[in-house]
Amino acid sequence: MDPEGIVAAGVAALATEVRAGRVTARDAVDVYLARIAREGSGLNAFLAVAAGAARAAADVLDARRRAGAPLGALAGVPLAIKDNIDVAALPATAGIGALRGRAAARDAACVARLRHAGAVILGKTNMDEAGFGATNDNPHFGRCLNPRRRDCTPGGSSGGSAAAVAAGLAAAALGTDTLGSVRIPAAYCGCVGFKPTRGSLPAGGLMPLAPSLDQVGVLARSIEDCASVFDAMREGGATPSAELAGTTIGVVSGLDADPEIAAAADRAAAALGAAQCTVTPVALEGLDLARTRRAGLLVTEREGAEAHARLIADARTGISRELLEGLAYGAAQPSERVANARELLGQTVKHLDELFASYALLLLPTTPQTAFPFDAAVPPNQAEFTVLANAGGFPALSIPAGLSSEALPIGVQLVGPRGADALVLAAGAAVERALGALPVAGG
Repeated sequence: MDPEGIVAAGVAALATEVRAGRVTARDAVDVYLARIAREGSGLNAFLAVAAGAARAAADVLDARRRAGAPLGALAGVPLAIKDNIDVAALPATAGIGALRGRAAARDAACVARLRHAGAVILGKTNMDEAGFGATNDNPHFGRCLNPRRRDCTPGGSSGGSAAAVAAGLAAAALGTDTLGSVRIPAAYCGCVGFKPTRGSLPAGGLMPLAPSLDQVGVLARSIEDCASVFDAMREGGATPSAELAGTTIGVVSGLDADPEIAAAADRAAAALGAAQCTVTPVALEGLDLARTRRAGLLVTEREGAEAHARLIADARTGISRELLEGLAYGAAQPSERVANARELLGQTVKHLDELFASYALLLLPTTPQTAFPFDAAVPPNQAEFTVLANAGGFPALSIPAGLSSEALPIGVQLVGPRGADALVLAAGAAVERALGALPVAGG
């Protein structure tokens, strides 16, 4: 394989080539490190690159293959990890300037499972400070750019992971999703973003923002690659297969989304219909998406204030004014108001559980709008379509659905009941086959 072929192979196909000895793990790692060296600084997708450790890990894998030892499902696949997930001996700042210089003592549980499967860790990716943000414009480590259009945000808070994957700087990456922080960057950058069922992945080694909402997720360039990384980390092993034909899918209607995004959701619905699903419109009657988003944000602010109490108590820590104000706001809210927000989220979950009694999956846009310029205001409704899955711990998948008239990626989203990860991924694969994946940004 030439370098372009190694990148195009993604995750699953590259691991197959490495196990067969047709590509060495060292060659795969060197290809990605060369791309990072050539293009990474322009995007600022990485906060740290572990070139020496990655090459050493690849050499060990190649030696094992030559000795006839079996290699894992992710053999030689170069991955990137968001900076709020621990990787032994690498920085662990969660994008917080006050934690500059902090390194993790050990791998997070999910990272340890990736290594066990043969993955090679390239480094740590940029993110919004503490995971609390929507643009990945980090005041301490710099702005991460969208590789599809560099004047636009890649989305937050897992913007570095999404940018790295979309630009071909990593075969896949881990992110975290509190109110949509895997799926929104995936939609903005034109890659796949998967937030699995809450509890399906180990949480140890994750620096929390809002523990009741946080979830590790996967970003990749295809559904198959996303599923491969998920399977390597999943509690209980590989995801069982799911039968898609005959599945009833509710296409959420009445949403306030840009017309091009609504049209993309219609194309995805048609693809699912062609895959022998029963596709029918459904209205989210009784659900106020704006109130649900605000409730999720308040819970995040309160839990974030508790998680980072030491930082907000000491003005010398050097966290940004925006983060300080957001967390201080959450800490100052009356307990009754926070309890009301939690109750509203609970009502939202009950409503969705009732819908899932009639519909196996829901289809809706990932975001109401495409990526926006850094100098534009953050749309207040940015997370209104994604927060639903966080509230209930539901699996949710953002799938690229083409480009807008301004050549910006569009994402559509599938959400399922808890435990329906395999069905969500199978439905996503049907959409992907019909609509196609986006190429690596920049070729």
